[in-house]
Amino acid sequence: MPQNTFRASTKERALRRTDRAQLTNLSRNPRQQKLKRVKSMKRMLGVVLLFPLALITAVTLGEMLWRAVIRLEFWRTEEVIFFLVGGLAWAVTYASGWRPVRSYVFGHEVSHLLVARAFGGKILDWDFSATGGYVETNKSNTWITLAPYLLPFYSLIVLLAFGVVGMFWNLHAMHHVGAGAVALNFKPVWFFYAMLGLTWCFHATFTWKTVFIEQSDLERNGEFFSMLLIFLVNVLLLVALFIAASPSPGLGIAEVGRCWVSTAASLSNFFLGPFW
Repeated sequence: MPQNTFRASTKERALRRTDRAQLTNLSRNPRQQKLKRVKSMKRMLGVVLLFPLALITAVTLGEMLWRAVIRLEFWRTEEVIFFLVGGLAWAVTYASGWRPVRSYVFGHEVSHLLVARAFGGKILDWDFSATGGYVETNKSNTWITLAPYLLPFYSLIVLLAFGVVGMFWNLHAMHHVGAGAVALNFKPVWFFYAMLGLTWCFHATFTWKTVFIEQSDLERNGEFFSMLLIFLVNVLLLVALFIAASPSPGLGIAEVGRCWVSTAASLSNFFLGPFW
């Protein structure tokens, strides 16, 4: 698996080289000390905030899925069926040995690039290949460095295409396609659901593989903090997909919110009850 890097700007890398040349003991370098303090603060933020939020949200998602399975025809909806078809297509493709690494690296680096631009950064240089890639910009923050792990790049493209095409064509209309003596019924929206499932599983697979190798993107913010933030954001995206696919208004945003609050209270009583 290639290592994909979010590269610091030329100025920042020059400062690092100067630091190495001037100081023998890097642990006393003011810049290094500042980076350590920032990482310590993020680690504490992960323990105090991100871990509880991630746990509560994951349990909430599990409970809502269980409700949908028990009470509703959730698994028979078009959205879920064709999303799973797309996921299965990716699983078969991956199991066959095909690894579209170049496509992943492209999406990885473009995610860095787009989020850097969204925060007002200038792109000084960028490149990608099957063996790795980089983005060089004059701006860096947590969202820029972790963008590829938080945003399913190709899934967002599918959603954008779905929205644009849907403005000019009724994607939910049933079409009858004849193939000789066989007549097939087809809704264009099924294709988008399947592609969303395929690209989401593509994102999940490569995110899983990438975070478990040495990654400069994760090290810049501290691996513990980065892993928690990645997990939390991806679970929130799954919650959003669940709400969109739910066939019942009873499992909308309001009900998910109530379930989240109830789960938070239950977990608080479980973990903190003995100390109250």
